[in-house]
Amino acid sequence: MKKNLITLAVAAALASPLAIQAADSASVSGFANIDYTSYGDGGTGSNAFGADAEVDVQATKGSVTVRADLDFNLLDSGTTGASLEQAFFAWGAVEGVTVIGGVFNNPIGQEAVDFPDIEFNSHSIVYNILDHQTALNGNNIAGVAVAGGTEMFTGTLAVLNDIGGATDNKGSTENSIAAVLNVNPMEGLALELGYVTQDDTIDPVAGIYRAGNVLDVNAQYGIAGLTVGLDYLMADEIVDNAYNVWGSYAINDKFAVKARYEAVSFDITGSDTITKYSLYGSYAIADNLSTALEYSQGDRGNTVGNTTIDVVTQVIDDSTINLKFIGTF
Repeated sequence: MKKNLITLAVAAALASPLAIQAADSASVSGFANIDYTSYGDGGTGSNAFGADAEVDVQATKGSVTVRADLDFNLLDSGTTGASLEQAFFAWGAVEGVTVIGGVFNNPIGQEAVDFPDIEFNSHSIVYNILDHQTALNGNNIAGVAVAGGTEMFTGTLAVLNDIGGATDNKGSTENSIAAVLNVNPMEGLALELGYVTQDDTIDPVAGIYRAGNVLDVNAQYGIAGLTVGLDYLMADEIVDNAYNVWGSYAINDKFAVKARYEAVSFDITGSDTITKYSLYGSYAIADNLSTALEYSQGDRGNTVGNTTIDVVTQVIDDSTINLKFIGTF
C-alpha cells in the first residue's frame, strides 16, 4: 500500500475542490503493534516482546485536509516515548492539483511506513536505506509538494529541507528536490519512478553517511489473489544498488503466504554483497486484529564489522523469527 501522502494526494488530485466535503468533526484512527522477536543463539541473541502504537487525527473542511500522526514506542530502557510522524495539510487548489505542506512520509520507494500497511513483518533493505537517509524521525521529510494527474498518471514534485539534515557553511539548511511519477497502465499494475537529491557528505567520525542523490524504480502487479512486486534503488554514494523481489498469495480471506528476496551492493572498498530472504504467513483473526509469523535469514558475505553497512541496512548475519499482532482502530 502506498504512503498516506500519495494516497491522499491522488484522491484529492482527481476531485474538484468544490466536491471535497466532510463533517466538521475530526476522525481518529491508528493501530497497536505487539510483537515477539528472536534472533541469534545463546547469549548473543535476543528474545524479547515489544510494542508500539500510533494515533492519527484527520479532518477535512471544503478543499483542505489536515492530518497529524503521533507515534508511541516502548524504549529499551522500559520507558515509553512519543514522537511526531506526520503533520501536514493537503489543499485541493484547483481541479486535479493538490498542494501538500508540512512533515510527511517519504514518497520515494515502494514500501509504506506503518506496519499495518507493509507486506511483511519487517521493512525491506531498500526501505531501511531510505529511512537512514532521512534525518527526521522515521522515514519522513519536511517541505512542500504539488501533486496532480489522472486515473492513469499522477506526478508529485516537492521542495524539501535536505532529507539528511545537511547545512551549508553558514549553518543554513540545504534543500532537496524530489519527484515521483506513478503510472497505472492497466488494472492491477502500478509503476513508480522516484528521484530525490541530497548532500553526499560521508563523515564516520561524526556518524554521517549520506548516499547523495537516490533513484528508485518499483512495480507491483496483482491478479486473483496473487501479487508480485519489485523495488530497485541506486544511489550516488555508499550504496551501488539495492533491490527486493517479493510475492504474495491470499489463500482465502483469512490466510496469506509471502516470500521476499533482497540484495544490496556497496560502493565501499572491501565490502561484499549482502543478501536476505524472508518467509511469511498471516491470519486475520478479526476485522481489526491480525497476526503474522516471519522467518528471515541474512547473509553478510565477507563484510563483517563495517559500521556504515550495519547502520544503513540493518541486516544481521543470522536468522530472525518475528511474531506480530496488529490491532487497528
